[in-house]
Amino acid sequence: MDPEARRQLWALVSKIARTKTSAVVLTTHSMEEAEVLSTKMGIMAKGGNFKCLGSSHHIKTKFGSGYIVEIKIRTPKSEEEDI
Repeated sequence: MDPEARRQLWALVSKIARTKTSAVVLTTHSMEEAEVLSTKMGIMAKGGNFKCLGSSHHIKTKFGSGYIVEIKIRTPKSEEEDI
């Protein structure tokens, strides 16, 4: 989904959620999307069992160790380019 369409969908879902007469259940792999649209979120594992349920802060604190990737690129010298 392109960024403009995504923002329009987010606005629509937010409007529905604000009415307080309905609940919105959203499944996503995007933490950004979940934070924008949710007051509470959960992590599901193994086909639907909740591993964690709470605010985005709670989930980030418990599972947000993340990854650090370091990439080093060596620029070839001119004589190596001819090989």
